[in-house]
Amino acid sequence: MLCRCDDTGRWIHPPLERSRFTGGPVHFEEVSGNGSIFSFIVVRQALVPGRTPPYVIGLVELDEQPGLRINAVIDADPAAVRIGARVRLRIAELGGFRIPEFVLCE
Repeated sequence: MLCRCDDTGRWIHPPLERSRFTGGPVHFEEVSGNGSIFSFIVVRQALVPGRTPPYVIGLVELDEQPGLRINAVIDADPAAVRIGARVRLRIAELGGFRIPEFVLCE
């Protein structure tokens, strides 16, 4: 679920109380969770709890709208990750929390 402008239908992330486009109301709506890797880094230090380095943090552009991007762990071998690679969202359990992460599409 991501924030969406009621007036224009444009997606807003991170979410805001009012639309950045019109100042009008917003609502939350389900997204497909499909996208492509816009950018990424390979982390070689233990910074994310529950992740053993090396792991990938990616900036994923979702299919719903150009420029609609979200940061998340990409659960894949760092050597297999490429700019433009297709990914899909899944929700992972981590220390009693549910977090978004992406996996490479086959």
